[in-house]
Amino acid sequence: MKKYNVVSVCNALVDILIRAEEEDLKQLSVTKGMMHLVDSDAQKKVIDHFKGKEQVVELGGSSLNAIRTLASLGNKTYFAGMVSVDTFGKQIKDRMSELKIECHLGESDEPTGSCVVLITPDGERTMHTHLGASRLYGTSQVPVAALKDTKVFHFCGYQWDTEDQKAAITESIKIAKEAGNIISFDVADPFVVGMHKEDFGQVIANDADIVFANEEEAKVLYGLSPEETAQKIADTGAIAVIKLGSKGAIIQKGSEIIRVGPVKTTVIDTTAAGDMFAAGFLHGYTAGRTLDVCGKMAATVASDVISRVGAKVSSEALDQLRNM
Repeated sequence: MKKYNVVSVCNALVDILIRAEEEDLKQLSVTKGMMHLVDSDAQKKVIDHFKGKEQVVELGGSSLNAIRTLASLGNKTYFAGMVSVDTFGKQIKDRMSELKIECHLGESDEPTGSCVVLITPDGERTMHTHLGASRLYGTSQVPVAALKDTKVFHFCGYQWDTEDQKAAITESIKIAKEAGNIISFDVADPFVVGMHKEDFGQVIANDADIVFANEEEAKVLYGLSPEETAQKIADTGAIAVIKLGSKGAIIQKGSEIIRVGPVKTTVIDTTAAGDMFAAGFLHGYTAGRTLDVCGKMAATVASDVISRVGAKVSSEALDQLRNM
């Protein structure tokens, strides 16, 4: 028996959610629906642009979003990342303790990372991410004992920002694989995929047991349709989970293909939809549920989180999953 259901190594960030207009994006020269990696000066420029406007501050980071939901569902989880000894760093630590997420958070003089999430009236989110302390995560911080004692090691493509982060993920994959654990990889974002698609292709071909991607990420990764991408990933022996937004999702394992129908909802904010989809899927998978049930769980929490501002799943949706 493994101590943890899911262990993750990822960026520990704080999300700053702001309602924006299309004109704001034009003035800031940002591409709608994408994640933009920025330095501290560029981050300050964006925040200053919206000075006086209401801002919602929540915990963030792709895999941390998934871990938080998994913990809320009663899973035993562990998270490793890097923060600073600042207000945001303390907020992250306090929330981890509240949710009973075991963690190792290294500390740096760099500020805790932040992500400004601009939400336009159509519910689309555009992200400005300053990774801050997260960029300093390296192999010395890898949680060896936790990685050996988990059912699933889950990580995402955002860890490919620095050579130290990449080295830490490579070492983490090696440790988890040697312990016979499931390797779960979320490619994360079209922008990131475009920068590192060769590396991602190698991880999928050689290491991953579960791969999460959306339609646009699949197109950037392989230049293929969602169905063709699912087949290509399945051919490696991994489970392909291709998210199609309002059209549901495709799950493929070997020759088994499952179509997951969408869950009807009103789109308010798409922040963390993919992260929560992964959380719902892994919740079912670690409990031994069939792939179609895992898909339904994933669609349920993803549709719930986009029905409000912020990356938080409602208690009603959590109860639905517990009863599935």
